[in-house]
Amino acid sequence: MISTRRYFCGALGLACLAGLPVVSHADSHLLPIRIGIPHKTLGLDYFLIDEFRVYLEKRLNHSVETVVHGRFNNTTAEMVRAKMDFAWVTDHPDSQFKDHAQLLATPLYQGQPYASSYLIVSAHNVHTTSLAQLRGAVFVFADRQSNGSYLDIRYQLLSAGENPERFFKRTFFTRSHKDVIKAVALGLAHAGAVDSAIWDSMLKEQPGLSAAVRVVARSQAYGAPAFLANRSADAQDVRNVQRLLLGMDKDPKGKELLKRMRVDAFVPGDERVYEHQVQMRRALGEE
Repeated sequence: MISTRRYFCGALGLACLAGLPVVSHADSHLLPIRIGIPHKTLGLDYFLIDEFRVYLEKRLNHSVETVVHGRFNNTTAEMVRAKMDFAWVTDHPDSQFKDHAQLLATPLYQGQPYASSYLIVSAHNVHTTSLAQLRGAVFVFADRQSNGSYLDIRYQLLSAGENPERFFKRTFFTRSHKDVIKAVALGLAHAGAVDSAIWDSMLKEQPGLSAAVRVVARSQAYGAPAFLANRSADAQDVRNVQRLLLGMDKDPKGKELLKRMRVDAFVPGDERVYEHQVQMRRALGEE
């Protein structure tokens, strides 16, 4: 249950200190559309998220409330429990909630509806060329999300006949892909796994930090973070939000926001895109 106590972040329409709702003042006579976004996982900042909220609000002519949380362990579950109408998640597909959530749209990265992660080590480590050489290492992940690098690394180890729970000496989580890079660069971990899109962005933003680590391998592609609708959401709202997302790349302001979010466009959701996630989760006993 979400507390009714409200935390405000200046003038922003964000529930950003505790994942709690803050109602926008625009169209306050309407029940707000509530959208969940785990910013740490998607690598977005609060100001950009709020610009996205304002864009949706203006184009939909409907008040929009963004529920932002840096600690979502399962965003799909949070969407259902907190009665959010929509959520941009990294844990789709989740069979436990398939009756409660519908796939609305998938973002395109470099023209494809897929994401991947990089295995990184310190730039001073010139000997490591594969995951298999990291037995007994300290390894860092961004989060325990059901999809993404945490799932992929464990699946790779299992496929190689290793026990994912015992292969590393220790693992820890930073809740941020950028902080994974920092942890490896500073020697807090021997290696880590980081979202490839965020890595590519950091090559431009902070070349000095990226130069302190190097990429060893790229994971197999898996479905990009999905935009879901709660099956209890208003049917007209679902149609309107999907139509808006799919048209963002044709609207100048929408295209600008997409570029800053490192997304080319949104396309209609297709469950087949997420088959590799299903395969990995099933192998690890999580499906």
